[in-house]
Amino acid sequence: MRYAHLFVLVSAAVLSGCASTAVKDDFGKSAAQMIRAQTSNPTTLTGNQDRPVEGLDPDLANMALESMRKDNPDRTTVKRDILINVGTQQSGGGTQ
Repeated sequence: MRYAHLFVLVSAAVLSGCASTAVKDDFGKSAAQMIRAQTSNPTTLTGNQDRPVEGLDPDLANMALESMRKDNPDRTTVKRDILINVGTQQSGGGTQ
């Protein structure tokens, strides 16, 4: 008898989750609002989407270009062995 009550309670909880559509109805509005909030230039959301991006921040472009042109340092000097200890730990103090 105790399991019957638990079964009814779990079934009611599962079925109540299926009945709610409030989240589904508002999801499209939430997603559209998120896209608008994350767009730095809202005028790019309308019009022809097939055009390439025109214009660029010169300082940002130069910084990106300089970082790509830099020589990569030799990383063999930083290579170290990884030490992994497996087993029991011994305490630093005496036994009590």
